[in-house]
Amino acid sequence: MLSYRTSTILNLLVDEYVQTAAPVASDGIARSPGLRVSPATVRSAMSQLTEGGYISRPHVSAGGVPSDLGYRHYVESLGEPPSLPGRLRQRVDRWLDEAEPDVEVWTRRCAVALSQLTANMAIVTQPRSPSPRLKRLQLVFLQESVALLVIVLGETRLLKRLLPLDDPVNQQRLDYAAGRLNEWLSGLNRRQIMAREVELDDLERRVRRDSLELMLEAEQSELPEHRVEGLGRLLNQPEFAAGERARLLVQTVEDGALLERIVSAARESGPKVYIGSENQDESLRGFGVIVCRYGRPDGVGGAICVVGPTRMGYATAIAGTRYLAAAMGGMVGTLEAGDGAN
Repeated sequence: MLSYRTSTILNLLVDEYVQTAAPVASDGIARSPGLRVSPATVRSAMSQLTEGGYISRPHVSAGGVPSDLGYRHYVESLGEPPSLPGRLRQRVDRWLDEAEPDVEVWTRRCAVALSQLTANMAIVTQPRSPSPRLKRLQLVFLQESVALLVIVLGETRLLKRLLPLDDPVNQQRLDYAAGRLNEWLSGLNRRQIMAREVELDDLERRVRRDSLELMLEAEQSELPEHRVEGLGRLLNQPEFAAGERARLLVQTVEDGALLERIVSAARESGPKVYIGSENQDESLRGFGVIVCRYGRPDGVGGAICVVGPTRMGYATAIAGTRYLAAAMGGMVGTLEAGDGAN
C-alpha cells in the first residue's frame, strides 16, 4: 500500500509521462500545482516507488518512467469509472446522430470516434448473437433453375447462397414460397426451426434445408465482422519507432489473433484493462488494451476495444470505451425493437 502522498506523486508522474514520453524528474513533479511538497520529498517518494517496482530509473538522479505496476496503480486509483467530458460527448453524439442506426455504419463510426478520442487504435465488432434468429428470408430469381437465397438474421446479418433447383421457377413462385416460410419460421433460431413441424412442398423443403445450413455456419463462425481504425495513429507513437513492436502488432491484427483475444475478453459488461505484461499474447506485452462488451448479456452484442502503448491516457480511453459501448448497445436495442414491431 502506498501512502496518499506517494500515490499522488506516482499519479502525477504517470500523467506527465503520458504527455511527454520522457522520463519525469522530481523537480518537475514538485512544481505541480497543489502538491506543495519539496523536491527532496518527491525524490524520497520516487526512491520508494523505484524500490516497489512502480517506476524505473537508470540511476538515482534520473527521471522516472512508470512500470506496468505503476500504470496499474494509476488505473485502480481512478476510483469511479471516469466519464467523458461533456464537449467530447456532444461531439460523439453529433457524429453518430448523422447516421441511421445501421450496423455497418455505426460500427465504423464508433471505431473512428474512439480512435480519434484516444489517438490510438480502435476495434469495434459488429453485433452478433450466440443463437441468431431468422428475421426474414428472400428468394431472388436469377435463371429458370437458379435462385439466390438471402437470409436476414435478427442482428441484421445477411447470409446469401446460390440455390440450384431441380425444376424451373419464376419470381412469383419464389415469392410465394418465401412468404409461407417467413410466416412459419420468422423469429425462430435454428434449433426451433428444426423442431417445428410444418407441411412444406419440395421447393420450400429445399429452402428450409439450405437456410438451416447457413444459420449453422453463422453460429460456428468464430470471428465477427469488425472495423479497425487508427493503426497508423498507434504506430506513430514514439514507442514503436524501432519497428519490431510495430511488425508484431500488424501481424497480430492481420492474422486475427488480436480479434480472438478481444472477443474472448468481452464476456461481461464494463471495461477491462490489460497493461503490458498482463496481456497473455506476447505480441501485446508492450501495449495497453481496454475491452468493453456492449449489448444484452448472453444475447445480441459485441466488443469495443482500444489498443495503445502502455503510456496511454487511461482515463479518456476508459471513458470513451464505456460511452461508445453504451451507444452501440442503444443501437442494438433500437434494431431489436424494430424487429419486434415487425
